[in-house]
Amino acid sequence: MKKIIAFALSFVLILSVFAVPVSAAETEKKEKCPIIFIAGSSIDICDAEGNEISTGFDVVTDDDEGDMTTDKIIETAMNILRPFILEGLPFNKWDNYGKALYEELAPIWDETQLDGDGNAKYGTGVSKAEIDSWNNKAQTVNTGSDGTFNVNDYKFRYDWRLSPYDHVDRLHQYIKDIIKTTKCSQVALVGRCLGGSVITAYLEKYGEEGLVKKVFYDEVMSNGSAIVNDCFSGQIAFSDKHLQAYVLQSEYFGKDDQGIDLTGVNELVLELVENTLDYMTQSGISTSLLGGLDKLYSRLYKAFMPAMLRATGIGTWANYWCSVYSEDFSNAVDLVFGEEGTQTRAENAGLVEKIYYIKEHIIDKKPELYKTFAEEYGVEIGVMAGYGLANAPIMKHYDETSDCVVGVTDAGFGATASGLFNTFSDEYVAERTALGFGEYISPDKRIDASTCIFPETTWFIKNKHHDYGDSYVYLAEYFTQYSNVTVSSNNRGIERFLVFDKETKSQFVNMTQENMADGPWLGSVVQEPSAKSVFEAFIDFIKTVFNFIVELFKGNIEF
Repeated sequence: MKKIIAFALSFVLILSVFAVPVSAAETEKKEKCPIIFIAGSSIDICDAEGNEISTGFDVVTDDDEGDMTTDKIIETAMNILRPFILEGLPFNKWDNYGKALYEELAPIWDETQLDGDGNAKYGTGVSKAEIDSWNNKAQTVNTGSDGTFNVNDYKFRYDWRLSPYDHVDRLHQYIKDIIKTTKCSQVALVGRCLGGSVITAYLEKYGEEGLVKKVFYDEVMSNGSAIVNDCFSGQIAFSDKHLQAYVLQSEYFGKDDQGIDLTGVNELVLELVENTLDYMTQSGISTSLLGGLDKLYSRLYKAFMPAMLRATGIGTWANYWCSVYSEDFSNAVDLVFGEEGTQTRAENAGLVEKIYYIKEHIIDKKPELYKTFAEEYGVEIGVMAGYGLANAPIMKHYDETSDCVVGVTDAGFGATASGLFNTFSDEYVAERTALGFGEYISPDKRIDASTCIFPETTWFIKNKHHDYGDSYVYLAEYFTQYSNVTVSSNNRGIERFLVFDKETKSQFVNMTQENMADGPWLGSVVQEPSAKSVFEAFIDFIKTVFNFIVELFKGNIEF
């Protein structure tokens, strides 16, 4: 039951053995450089007793403890719907709706929210035992048999909800401890997702000291993240075509971009959703429906978005504000916390101050900040970015190609990309080739790497889900443990454009004309609406509904 509730809420609210050639003679120089791995939101957040707490939609369950029973869910829904129906829809008055939304939902996610000063509540955070464990490992030399270090040797654990600047002093000490233990002069930092923001904040403050030799950014928000930016700034838009692709890829990978596990949801349920969307698309119902949602959202978003973002805690997580674009930042702060002089703004003054500190010291300095790291501090920077997947189909930037969480332009540090369903025109390719940039165009004509900040050390993996597999480990270790590894010059033959192998989860191969095909979620059903007639889509829809009802009454539907 928990999985289907989480799935429904998410759906409604959001509407090594590697197959790369290795040369016989390896001439690259090994570099003894300890690796510190900094993960993102995969790090568990615990209560004061060390018990994990939920930071996602699965907090809404009807478990044995009765924290959120079915009756309570219905009561909560009615309290929210009452002002929506009685005041919002007929009179366009949404203040009480926003107030009810926040008051009903905030207690559910109370532990996950940061307080008005940007601090964790009730002693929540990463467990002391886990931090102590990794601090103890910093006192041990962990080189492999070949003398190199691995990604999992040293890990910096932190509360990813807090401002990255709340962690940089402790990270600085952690680095110095490892340098002392290993008798090395520098370390390498590997960051995934939100971990990249911690690295960037650290280098902004301490990079000049020269303790970091290399950084490998894996699927990080170099300039922000469109889904966070658009939600925080209220720029929501709907696309039936992209919604269809999103549902198909969620089924394919077994999870959506919120990490909701769909593998336990009955296949017939997913088939019902898929065929419903298909029929709605073919018949034009979805276009009309989403058009209506657009109009409705434009009326209520100033009440809905801040209430949802603050209630679920997401809008209070300072680290997430690293993902808001500079041009939308002030409007986003005003939307989530209210304008200057409002009560909500005053109650969150300390948090807002931390958020603006991030803007001043990181966001407003991009992209030149990364160039400073490389050119002035001597840090060698490698990048991995995924693409080929739909991002959340409810945002202004819904057409960007992504890893399902971060758009490839942001993850690729400035890469130019075609839309999700498009490729570069022949004219564009010819023009870029004439200028000497032909080698930077991907075989599938979807990525132009010539505009990246670090084009020679940026790798792209097609059809790679943000939370799926650990293919980054191989490349991160290779880049950090050997000298002069670039896309055009490396002894392992790893080219700039790669394709992810979902079956093995941790492998990738060089992209070729033979293997560059789009994922099945971008197949003919999505790309060619005329492939199935309205009548055929309707028949499939009715058949699936009938089968679903029969199996439901038989008790064969497992959630």
